[in-house]
Amino acid sequence: MIPANTAGPVEYVITSAQKVLAQAARFGGPRELLSQPEMAASERFRNPADGLGYAAAHIVFRVMAARALGGNLRNVRGLAAHRLCRSCGGPHGKPVIEGSNLSLSRVRDMVLVASAATGQPLGADLEAFPRQLHSGFDAFALSPVEREALSHTDVESRIRLWVAKEAALKATGHGLAVEPDALCLGGLPPPAPHGTTASCWAAVVDSPLLGETHGMEIAWVPAGDNHAAALATSGQPAIREMDIREVFQGS
Repeated sequence: MIPANTAGPVEYVITSAQKVLAQAARFGGPRELLSQPEMAASERFRNPADGLGYAAAHIVFRVMAARALGGNLRNVRGLAAHRLCRSCGGPHGKPVIEGSNLSLSRVRDMVLVASAATGQPLGADLEAFPRQLHSGFDAFALSPVEREALSHTDVESRIRLWVAKEAALKATGHGLAVEPDALCLGGLPPPAPHGTTASCWAAVVDSPLLGETHGMEIAWVPAGDNHAAALATSGQPAIREMDIREVFQGS
C-alpha cells in the first residue's frame, strides 16, 4: 500500500499544440525552447500534426519544469532532460528533468502535462476515444472484474479505465512493461466524460502483486468530448488545472 502523501497540489494543463505554439512564439518558438534532439525528433514525423504535437508537448514539459525550479523561461532549452527505462535500463521511458516531477502525454495535437512535488509518484495519460477497440483489448487491458462490470459496447468507459491504468504505470516508471490487466479499479464505473467541471480522486488501484501501484489514487480530469485523461498519485492532494497562458507567465 502506498502511504498517503500530503505534499503540494498536482497541477496539470491540457491544451492544443496551436495554443502552446502561440505562447511559445513570444519566446522564439520551438527552436529557442527545445533541445536539438527534441527539435530533430519533431521534424521526423511524417504527419505534420504529430510533429507539432510532439514539439508542443516537450515545450510544455520544459516550461513546467522551469516553473517548478523557479528558473527563467529563456533558459528552458538548457535544462538537461533524460530517459531511463526501468525494465531494460535503456535511454527511453518517462522523461525526467532533475529537480522537477512531471508526467507527459500526447495524442496527435493535444497535450497533457502534470506536475507535483518531487518524491511524489505522478503519472498522467491522455487518449482519444476511438470508434471501436481491437478484439484483444479487454484481455490485455481489463481485469476479470472490470470485464464483468462493463457492457460489450461501452468503448468510452474502457478508454477511461485504460488512461487510469496507464497513468498509474507511468507513475511507477513501469509503463506497459506491466500488462494493465494486472491492475483493477474494482469495477467502479468511471465518471461521465461530458459536463465535468471539477476533478477529484475517484478510484483506487487494486494490484496486490504490484505493490508500487497498489493503493494509488486515480482522478479523471476534463479533456473535452473526444478525449479521456487521468492522473495518478499517492494520497489525495489538491488538483489544480492550469491555463497554458498561466504556465508561460509563471516561469
